[in-house]
Amino acid sequence: RAVGIEKVRMQGLSRPPPSQRLNPLAANKGQKLACELSGKPATIVVNFYGVPYYYSDRQTLELDWNGIKQKIAQLLVPLRQPPAVIPSVDERERQEANVRKSKLALIDLCRVESTKFLVHGDFELSIPGAVQALRFSLDVYGAGKIELVPCYLLLAEANLGLGRHKQAEEYLSLANWSILKNPDCSNRTKSQLYRNFGKLYASQGKHDEALRQLANDVYFSSLQVGPEHIETAGGYYYLATVFYLQRRLDCALAMCDKVVDIWFKHIAQLLDPNKVPAGAEPPEDLAESQLMDGLQTLTKIVALREESMGPDHITTGEALYTVSLVYVYARDRQRALQLLNKAYVIYYYELGADSERTNELVRSIRAAGGEPQVPKGPRPQSQMPSSPFGEQGG
Repeated sequence: RAVGIEKVRMQGLSRPPPSQRLNPLAANKGQKLACELSGKPATIVVNFYGVPYYYSDRQTLELDWNGIKQKIAQLLVPLRQPPAVIPSVDERERQEANVRKSKLALIDLCRVESTKFLVHGDFELSIPGAVQALRFSLDVYGAGKIELVPCYLLLAEANLGLGRHKQAEEYLSLANWSILKNPDCSNRTKSQLYRNFGKLYASQGKHDEALRQLANDVYFSSLQVGPEHIETAGGYYYLATVFYLQRRLDCALAMCDKVVDIWFKHIAQLLDPNKVPAGAEPPEDLAESQLMDGLQTLTKIVALREESMGPDHITTGEALYTVSLVYVYARDRQRALQLLNKAYVIYYYELGADSERTNELVRSIRAAGGEPQVPKGPRPQSQMPSSPFGEQGG
């Protein structure tokens, strides 16, 4: 189970080995030395374990080092050296098979590292791992293959996070082309493609097109894992954000209700297997990316409900209760109890101390090692929210 919730870098940044200015005469005639990460003309060179790497500048070198190279530089040594001359056909085939196996392992490692940075919002640092994974994927599978799509999606999402819409669209177009050439690819892959297109169009203000893409995301995710799965809930959430941008508050809140309901059921069953319906499969533990995504999504929904419905509204309390259970799952007891007690005050005044839902929340507080803080005195006056759309309202 993943632990540690607040945004934390996956590793401390470190300085790479010293670099040297590139001697223009060092390259062979007609050879152009390009940057390892950006592809721009190289101006510096650095040696990792005796292997030279070329970069456009020191900043790019440090980005590549901290993003992926410090974890794989030693593994790259046998792949970067000229292959030995082996006369035997059998030995050559064995060597090629070993090289392919090494590249496949590096593809997985690079994608994992890129994803870790991505879910923590370190978009720049996620790019080197994705670029390296794409490079090996092209070597192993060739252009246009479906196996390239995860790398394209990582690069698209990182560029979206950095506001580089043009680059993001280019990677999404490459992913789309690969999927069109391989129509039997998984529904999960299609869902991820449409979700990223939806996020891109939403960021560009193309709201109607964003809704169409996100509707496709929800459709294919539902085919893959079902409409009530936390993976599909991500699509509902992004639909909510677009509805909110369109000032369609009722639709946005309805989508948020769906997300909270899905997450509450999922996390409650993870924390208490007795809540799994008879005959149903128990939910799988959350991966780190799912955990971070759930916390970020539910926290944003709390803020949206506070703004639109009021900080004391029962729906705000429901969102607080749900996100607090995710913190319980992640073993962040302090943050969990803080939010559980905040939700308890809302439930206490909105539903009453004797309500079964209030009592369920009390049991959750005690299970987390706390004790409910019973409000004292009369109920405070409810705070009426201002319109989230300004004076014009929704």
